[in-house]
Amino acid sequence: MRAGSRVWIVPVNFNGLEDTRKCLRSLAELSIPVSVVVVDNASIDDPTAVLKAEFPWAHLVRNPVNGGWSGGNNTGIRYALDRGAEQVILLNNDTTVHPDLAARLLAAADAHPDFGVIGPVIRYMDEPDLTMTDGTVFNRPGYPGFFQRQAVPERATDPPAVDEVDIVNGCCMMVRADVFRRVGLIDDRFFLIHEEADFCLRVREAGWTCGVLAEALVWHKGSSAFKRSGKRWQRYYDTRNLGLLLSKHLTHTRTGRRGLAAYALYLRYAYHRYCHEREGGQTDAADAVLEGLIDAATRRFGPHRPRRRWAVPVLRSVFEATRRLKP
Repeated sequence: MRAGSRVWIVPVNFNGLEDTRKCLRSLAELSIPVSVVVVDNASIDDPTAVLKAEFPWAHLVRNPVNGGWSGGNNTGIRYALDRGAEQVILLNNDTTVHPDLAARLLAAADAHPDFGVIGPVIRYMDEPDLTMTDGTVFNRPGYPGFFQRQAVPERATDPPAVDEVDIVNGCCMMVRADVFRRVGLIDDRFFLIHEEADFCLRVREAGWTCGVLAEALVWHKGSSAFKRSGKRWQRYYDTRNLGLLLSKHLTHTRTGRRGLAAYALYLRYAYHRYCHEREGGQTDAADAVLEGLIDAATRRFGPHRPRRRWAVPVLRSVFEATRRLKP
């Protein structure tokens, strides 16, 4: 590990010290020199002393407040760019990596200069031979949703094979420094969920390509933050931020749904999420869907703010009436 590396890796920690330690142990085995900056997102217990003692080669930055996935990564991106990074790898802290992760991503970027964002195939940590995510296409007509898997067949080639996709999973994505300079950082309004989708779509709209390296190089524990904080927040940010994502990108899409068709699907999606939670007895998570719809409509973004949303009972009544009409 050295400060002058071409590649900087940014894991963000939020109340997940043991996950972060496991991640850093795997990063210590990388086959090429990289620099690592760990951003702590105002965890309840400051992990700085523990991490400095065990990983003296890692840079550590502690945010004064929890900035979510977007804010935490933006702190690390700025830190890396200020120190000459040519490529920045955003990496979830609840992962372990193959020793060749950085080398293969860098080789892919060097071989495919038109790709601004590249990520690997990602597997489950508990089922290491099973693919968790590879490629995603966005908002394609004929598919009953917004995010459709695009399978990436794994193959080892030289130079590395990269398949074009719309969206690279934010669990692990390498971004050229020039991309950040042209399109900006992660949009802080998202806070959590769909922010990497927004970023990848912005990158594509600016003329670069996004792609998945056709090799499994990361193992992801998955959803650790939401397991600690509860489904309510996942439902709120998913619903609200999908509305923000659509408002930003519908006019730019060449092949996707536009206008009323997209927003009709968005409302159906939210309704089915609401019904799923109600039928499962998760009334708090169901109401979080309603809050997300309201905050998307009223353009209230960033971290969730506790406040009285007068439209929640009105919207709940509409959804409940619709449920009663179901055969």
